Amino acid sequence: MDLQEQIAIKASRNRVFTYLNQVEKRSEYIPMLDEVILLDPPPIRLGSRYIEVATIAGRDLKTTYQVIEWEQDQRVKVKTIKSIFPIAAAMELIEQGGYTIVKLQLSFTLKGIYRLGAPIVRGIVQQQAVDILRKLKKNIEGESIK
Repeated sequence: MDLQEQIAIKASRNRVFTYLNQVEKRSEYIPMLDEVILLDPPPIRLGSRYIEVATIAGRDLKTTYQVIEWEQDQRVKVKTIKSIFPIAAAMELIEQGGYTIVKLQLSFTLKGIYRLGAPIVRGIVQQQAVDILRKLKKNIEGESIK
């Protein structure tokens, strides 16, 4: 299953990319995310691995990601290497008239019982993507005026 969302952020592409690479800030814009554990030394780059720890329904859920594409100020793509929900997420940044267009593309495969609820799962993932982009916009634009 694939889905894509985008948003315009009033900031330079470098500013947006720098913010995205600050893993300690991920919990500020990713719902239910409690902690990010780097498995490789910072900064994030091609090949970097990290674990996201989220609390869902009272349980800690750990998902391990690896950066599979990384282009300074342009694009980052990650995929799960250990997860109950295999997913690949790509963010592409396009500078345009004082704004950066952030395109978020998610690709995921539902297996087992999750396939039965595919339309519901898709809706939840799509809404989370919209929420992530809105929080990203709010945080970056808010930081630029501080």
